[in-house]
Amino acid sequence: MAYQEAGYLDHFYTSFFEHPENRFSAALKKIKQLEKEINRRSFHKLPIDKFVSRPIPELLRSIASRKLGPIAADRIWEWSELGFDNWVAKNLNPNINAVHTYEHAALSTLKKAKELNILGIYEQPSQHHAFFDAIVKQQTALYPELQTESVELLVNEKAEKRNARRDKELALASLIICNSTFTKKTLIAGGVNPQKITVIPLGFPPVTQHQKTGIGKKPMIFMYAGNQSLRKGSHLLYQAWRNCNFSAGEAELWLIGKMQLPQHLREDLPGKVIIKENIPHDELMALYQQADVFVLPTLADGFGMVITEAMSQGVPVIASKNCCGPDVIEPGKDGWIIPAGDIDKLSTQMQWCVANPQQVASCGDAAKQKAADWQWPQYREKLTETISNKWQQFKQKLSV
Repeated sequence: MAYQEAGYLDHFYTSFFEHPENRFSAALKKIKQLEKEINRRSFHKLPIDKFVSRPIPELLRSIASRKLGPIAADRIWEWSELGFDNWVAKNLNPNINAVHTYEHAALSTLKKAKELNILGIYEQPSQHHAFFDAIVKQQTALYPELQTESVELLVNEKAEKRNARRDKELALASLIICNSTFTKKTLIAGGVNPQKITVIPLGFPPVTQHQKTGIGKKPMIFMYAGNQSLRKGSHLLYQAWRNCNFSAGEAELWLIGKMQLPQHLREDLPGKVIIKENIPHDELMALYQQADVFVLPTLADGFGMVITEAMSQGVPVIASKNCCGPDVIEPGKDGWIIPAGDIDKLSTQMQWCVANPQQVASCGDAAKQKAADWQWPQYREKLTETISNKWQQFKQKLSV
């Protein structure tokens, strides 16, 4: 959308997408099991002639992630990613000025771009792999029960080969776009040239007009949303909740999202705990409006869109330093920042919130205002401004 609005977009190469003029997506939506997945890929504001689509591999990957085990789904994902990269690379031509690629699906494309003197832009949505590898090793040493088949896929020999591919992509890219300062720091620690890296936080969703009522007259609702996994630090949240030991009249914990940890880790949680594994996104947004505090104790998140979603609905967030939290939260004003992995600090902050409902409500109002000040149009303007400046510099170097 940013490139289209600026008049820069030549074509958008993608997998499957939903569009009023796309007959293939219209046919797929008739399959009840695929309707929700198709609707998640809606791009109604782009002209249909801008799309170039390769839908089948991604459809198979999406189905595999739901129907097959983690190993089989992982293999299909890799086949889909590498095939997509090779497909885009074959379609590059010298008339293109720049190509915007994404982590792990870009090596062939960036090589071809370099050959054709095309500006190679690389979107890095997650932290550097070396940082995350260290997190996995640390957490599985502290909590051996986290060593599951899914976690093994993150650090096995195949993962090492994929990470080597990512390093090559980072080296080839002329511009690397991160969505958080945290991600940038991990890239620099991983040996990436900091002069190539730009941080542009993602936009907030539209703010709600909903006004919370009855402050201090009900149990305080703490909400978590997203996959419950090692990466997200969900096991730390379970322990923090146990440490707080709130009564049902004091607080509730809402856990929203797919459980990817061993089930026994969240068994026998004290007090009132509500679990919803998979819900539509519009239902999730409605739940934000009922919550008082959102909690994301993530150990490694390139951004964490649940933070911006919560803030846009007037919900202040307790976030770790290892995400976009430090970029979008002013501690004590519109949320709170805690050290990643610190269960005691998380417990203490949750206890403070229960004891200070009026201050929590004030933080929620400030969070909503923060969201209103950085919407997706502002993000798109910043993105195209950054790309334009970098392309001018790139063109000058070529002419020397």
